[in-house]
Amino acid sequence: MSESRFWKKYGTFILYTIFGFLATVLDAFLYWLCYRKIGIPNVPSATISAVITLVFCFFTNKTMVYKSRNWSVKNVIKEMAEFFSLRIMTILFNIGFMYVTVSLMDWPAVPMKWTASIIVGIMNYLIGKLIVFRKK
Repeated sequence: MSESRFWKKYGTFILYTIFGFLATVLDAFLYWLCYRKIGIPNVPSATISAVITLVFCFFTNKTMVYKSRNWSVKNVIKEMAEFFSLRIMTILFNIGFMYVTVSLMDWPAVPMKWTASIIVGIMNYLIGKLIVFRKK
């Protein structure tokens, strides 16, 4: 397979993986910062980190991963509304996962945050590719 065919076939996934990894690091860092260093309780820390990471993900997915070039206000609002509303499901999963594993089961917080972030990353890739930034 030529390099251009390879990139055409797998480029979106590779870019998503790179920016997804960066989002995972950002999410875990913000959670650690809020939870361990600032002393914010578990669920609010998970919520803060998830919301900030969500905004980061929208812009990196739009511009770098799925290369959505339409910056009309109408289109950006539409994409953002779809992106945010669908990602609310994964944020709720993330927060629920953290609540069950850390608050109820007393498992270590940071490894559980990494685990949640990986699961959420897979879910978000599918949502972005198949629904929000799909090629029309």
